[in-house]
Amino acid sequence: MPSSTSNSDGSNAKRALLALAGVFVLLNMALIALWQAIPFTPVSEGRYLASVDDHLAMLERSKGEKGRIILIGGSGAAFSISAETLGEELDRPVYNGGIQAGIGFRNLMDLYAPHLDPDNDLIVLLPELELLAGDERYSATWCDVVYLRKDLGRLVGQPRCVPHVIHRTYQEVRHHLTGSTAVDEVYRRSGFNDVGDLTSHITIDRPPPDFSEYRLPDISPEKIDRFEAYVQDNLIARGLAVLYVPAAMPEPACRWRDVEAIAAQLSALGSVDSVRHDLTRFCLPAELFFDGAGHLNREGRVVQTENVRAALAKYATN
Repeated sequence: MPSSTSNSDGSNAKRALLALAGVFVLLNMALIALWQAIPFTPVSEGRYLASVDDHLAMLERSKGEKGRIILIGGSGAAFSISAETLGEELDRPVYNGGIQAGIGFRNLMDLYAPHLDPDNDLIVLLPELELLAGDERYSATWCDVVYLRKDLGRLVGQPRCVPHVIHRTYQEVRHHLTGSTAVDEVYRRSGFNDVGDLTSHITIDRPPPDFSEYRLPDISPEKIDRFEAYVQDNLIARGLAVLYVPAAMPEPACRWRDVEAIAAQLSALGSVDSVRHDLTRFCLPAELFFDGAGHLNREGRVVQTENVRAALAKYATN
């Protein structure tokens, strides 16, 4: 039979454990409150992902413009296409909604949804292979967006972001204490122009990336089906016109037949008459890339912008 002493020891241990858990919860609550209250330093204000709010403001400001075209992709769209040039050549308002694939296509589109106009907008989908492979509701990049927007509602909806937000808050305090103002020369909020194009890289010359060991991202049929279902249910069902155009890819990507099959499947997804794309036009040599598989340099950006213009011209004549 257990002694009264062992019962007492067990109760004390349980109380100590509950007290420790209570302290942990209170500490986290205090840090969440600090996150909401503390002003951001120039480091956070200038971060690349802080541009999400600028893109939302851009879409809201231009909502209702007749014939508006919105390009949707990850950072490949941001780096690799000039909406400014397309707008001038097509004589239509064109905006670049690409930011970063790691945000998650569905997460980004959930943010964009209130700012889209089914009566006027053409949504041009340019999903990189990495965007299709990595479209998850939870990611560190998405948690960064939640943090930078101080979006308490979405934190409640994705509590797995709490440790990330707390870590970023600690970093913010350190930035305040050290007076740090450093921002990356390319990946920065101020690198975007008024129509959403990233332009901070186009004057920088770098050696081309090495794609000799390039591997196709893991894109299962389930991920393609999930992408299609979201587009059907949340864009096309709302009455938005949707057109698919391939994203720029390194030449090795064209060696896989899977890429051609994916492109064909997504071409049929659009709500407007599908355009048959010559995929080889979108598979580009390494010297046209800036720093990775989806990011074109100055010369490559000209090529991909022309590819998109030609696809839109075909759509207009169908």
